[in-house]
Order: sequence, then structure tokens, then C-alpha cells
Amino acid sequence: MGALSMFAGGTVDVSVHEKNLDGSLKELHAASGGPWGGTCVDKCYIEWLTQMFGKEAIKRLKRESMGDYVDMLRDFENKKRSIAPDTTGLITLRVCVALKEYHDESDEENIVSKIARMNLKEEVKFQRDKLRVSADIARKWFQHSIDMTIRHITGILTEPEMKDVNTVLLVGGFGECKLVQEAVKKAVEKRAVIIPDEAGLAVLKGAVRFGHQPRLVSSRCVRYTYGYHVKDVFNASKHPKEKMIISSYGHKMVDNCFEKVVEMGTSVDVGKDIESPGGCILNKEGGTWLHIYASTERNPEYVTDPSCTKVGELSLGDAPGVTKEENKAQVYFAFGDTELKASVKLLKTGKVLTKTVDCL
Repeated sequence: MGALSMFAGGTVDVSVHEKNLDGSLKELHAASGGPWGGTCVDKCYIEWLTQMFGKEAIKRLKRESMGDYVDMLRDFENKKRSIAPDTTGLITLRVCVALKEYHDESDEENIVSKIARMNLKEEVKFQRDKLRVSADIARKWFQHSIDMTIRHITGILTEPEMKDVNTVLLVGGFGECKLVQEAVKKAVEKRAVIIPDEAGLAVLKGAVRFGHQPRLVSSRCVRYTYGYHVKDVFNASKHPKEKMIISSYGHKMVDNCFEKVVEMGTSVDVGKDIESPGGCILNKEGGTWLHIYASTERNPEYVTDPSCTKVGELSLGDAPGVTKEENKAQVYFAFGDTELKASVKLLKTGKVLTKTVDCL
């Protein structure tokens, strides 16, 4: 039995978990999403106001009356939660009188005449600091956010691993939004039960419980491909000649190769060491560093690829021996709930060095 959770603020964040028999959670799908949350709706609302009142009036409002601009958005934040699929008539929104004044000063016609010219007299009414808009117009401000959210959710639910998902939790602002609730219900049909977080307490309760039970999540899906920088044996049929270097041991090598430890989308047990298939060899002369990388590709070839980002490094110090065999080291990655712990064991001495990297 699995549950899909959706949190929305500036972004829509989606995760999928399965409840284990011991009450812990197994992550079935790496957290994902996009910028389609409540601020996306706000942006569409402001774009509509800009069409009505003009760019110059909106710019001037921000420049000269920022307090009024913020109050206007705060009023919309409260109002947008009550807009439902079956809402009819006109919705009253508060906009400052200064916005009308700025428009009338910069435009050849006043806002009332403009509304009439656009054939919106029945759908848009402006009286002092009150803007009354039809429910049909207001629902359009949500459409892009809803379309992108539903596309993402349905895409996840079509994956074979998601076949047993039977619950969808709406957490955060969207948990209180009736338009989003209805859209998600239609998207999943009878596939899952929709549980909206109308009290807005799910995140708080989850944080408290997680604080008391740090091992509540027993496994997670890795969002990126993780590995580290190594030198590989030069192969003329495979590697560009310009990438060839001579190692401290006098061998022809290729620098900046990506040694993959775990591939994106892989389920890993929280806190359990994953042994790198390749290990590493400390430089014969001078200190050695383990450079840790994350990639948005499944199989990156070089750490210099555009998909790769350096997320941390660990000093391994001077080589304990003289030969390659004496200077071999084994590398392990272990994933926590929000961090990656890299461990390197020097095989000659048994010494273990560690580095923790924040993965948020």
C-alpha cells in the first residue's frame, strides 16, 4: 500500500511512500515537482491585473505604494482558498485606490471605460478599493498551476512501481484549495482516496513525529546519481587524446572520470553503507582529495559534464605506502534522510576518514 503526498507553496513537491509492517516508511519515488504552487497562481493574478491596469500602473504601485501591493496579495491569498469549481457570481477582491489612480494618469481612458470597451461589464466591476471579478475569470488564474500539477502526478502514477498507490495526501496551501482538490480527484479517478490537509497541520505533525522517530523513513529513493572523481586507465579507442595525463605512478591515465556509486532513482536503505565498485588510489606524492559529485544523468562519464555538480570533498592526506597496492582505498556512501556520508578506508592502515554532505 502506497501513499502519494503533495505539498505546495512556491513549488509543488511530490513524494511517494509505502508503509512498512513496522510502521516505518519506504520511499518509492524520489521527491520531485516544479514551480506550480500558490505563487504560480499569484503570478497569473498579477499578470491579469497588469493587462487590466497596465505595466506602468503596476510598476508605480510597487515603487510608491509597496505596502498596498503586499496587502493586495495578502487579501488574494485568503480569497483564493475559497474559490471552488461550483463557485458562481462575482468574487470580491481588495485592490488599493492608488492602482486606479495610477492607471487613469498613465492611460488615455479611465478603468471603467476600459472595462466597458473590453466587453467585461458583467464580469469585472471596479468600485473604490473593491474589484469584483466573475468566478470564471478567477478560475483561469489557477489553470496553469493545476495543469502542470496534474500532468506531473499522473506521470508518476503511470510508473509500474506506483501500481499499489491508493492514497493521495494534499499538504500545505493546496490542501485547502477546493479547485486543486477536485482536479486531483478527477485525475486519479477511483485509483486513490484523496485526503486534503484542510487544517494545515500535516507538515507540523510530521516534523514533530520525525523528531521523535528519526528512523521513521527506513529507505529512500536517490534523486541524483552520486559518485566521485577518479583517474581511469587511458584507452586510445575510447578516450580523447587531450584528456590523457601521466599519473604519479608513471601510467597513462584519463583525469576527471566519474566513478558512479549509486544511480538516480535507486532505493537505498537509510544509514547503510554502499560500497563503491571501483575504490580509489591515493597519489604517490602529495595529498589526495576525494571530490564528491551529483549528476542529473544516470551514467555521466566525466565530472566535468554539464550535468555534474560538486557537492563535497574529503581530504585523504598523504599516501601510506609507495606502491599502488599499498595506496588503495575503499569508498563507501551512506544516505541519511537529508545527507550523504562518504567514508574512505585506507586498506594498508585500516584508517577510516568520513565526510557528511548536505543533500537538501
